[in-house]
Parts: sequence; C-alpha cells; structure tokens
Amino acid sequence: MASSKSDYWNQYYARPATNARPVPSQFAVFVAGELGGPHRVIEFGCGTGRDSLFFASYGHQVTAIDSSTTAIEHGQALASELGEKVDFIQADVNTPDLPSLITEAGDRTAIYARFFVHAITEEEQGTFLDSAAALTKSGDVMAVEYRTIRDQSGTKETDSHYRRFVNPADFDHAAAQRGFRVQYAVEGFGFAKYKHDDAYVARRLLVRD
Repeated sequence: MASSKSDYWNQYYARPATNARPVPSQFAVFVAGELGGPHRVIEFGCGTGRDSLFFASYGHQVTAIDSSTTAIEHGQALASELGEKVDFIQADVNTPDLPSLITEAGDRTAIYARFFVHAITEEEQGTFLDSAAALTKSGDVMAVEYRTIRDQSGTKETDSHYRRFVNPADFDHAAAQRGFRVQYAVEGFGFAKYKHDDAYVARRLLVRD
C-alpha cells in the first residue's frame, strides 16, 4: 500500500514545474496571522511547497516534508528560483525516527498540516500526532485543516485521491492524549474551495500543554 500511494503521488505531481510564486492557501494565510513572531514551521504533506514557501517568505524557519520524491524535487527547484530557504525532506509519516531528521532551532515551533490528516490512515494519524508531540514543547502550536465526516457526499475534483473523512471529536481526543488542547476550532464550507469542490473542513489551532 505504501508503495502504491507513493507511486500515485509521484504521478500526481509529475506535471510541468512553474517558476511563478504560488498563491498560498487560505489556511496558511490564517495561520501566519496567528503565529505572530518567527517560528520553526514544520509542514507535513507539503506537496510542492506552496504554503511552506509562503511561511518562509515571512521569515519563518521552514521544514517541508512529503513522501513524494517528485513533489520534493519541484519544491526544491522553486525555492531556489524564488530565493526562499526551505529545508525539504522526502519522508513518509511512518519513516523511522522522523523527528530526528528535522533541524532543531528557535524557541517556538508550529506543526502545520493542511489536507494531510484526511490523506492518511487512522493509524498513520496516530504516528503523525506522536511526531508532533516529539517535535514540540509547552506553548508550541499545531495547525490542521482536514475534510470531515460531513464532506463525504460533496463533489470532489480529484476522485482518485485517498480520503478518510475525519470525525473532529475523535481527532481532538487523539490530540489531547498527546498533550494538545484546542485553542481555536471552526468547521464548515467556504474555507477550502477548489473549482467545484467546496470541502466541508475542520480547522484547528491547538496548543501544547
């Protein structure tokens, strides 16, 4: 399964690269406004680095992680072209000792994951949260946005993507078990529109106790 998922995402990102600065997601803009001063931002499921490049442009120290070799290569090339410093790491959420691959720096850390939680299994979600806990300390934050159980019947622009529709209460409980408490929570349509796909998503900003 891991191999087939990797092959799928490599093929998905095997489209012509662009040198244009990508427009950040609505969620990245929201999170940047909440962070205030510089953070070590660690993005899980970065794709080609759209949001990671945005955070780097605002002076954050950014590590961008994705399992797709193709996506990472595109992100690295674009960062070089735009003159942004982003540390891209090709790794899966199940990569052994993943936190040890990430550079330690700064006083504050933000874990960032947009449309990542619903693209992994429930077991992998637990592994992701374990890594988030290992990478953070009291006062650090985790920002996530994902499709919820109320999004199952909506139109999808990319039908072939693996999707797991997440119960926000279950996610909050799993995060709480790792020492994260919800500081901000909202759900609904209109937060992540893409063409005909208006996903019903949950947004969470959590703080590490």
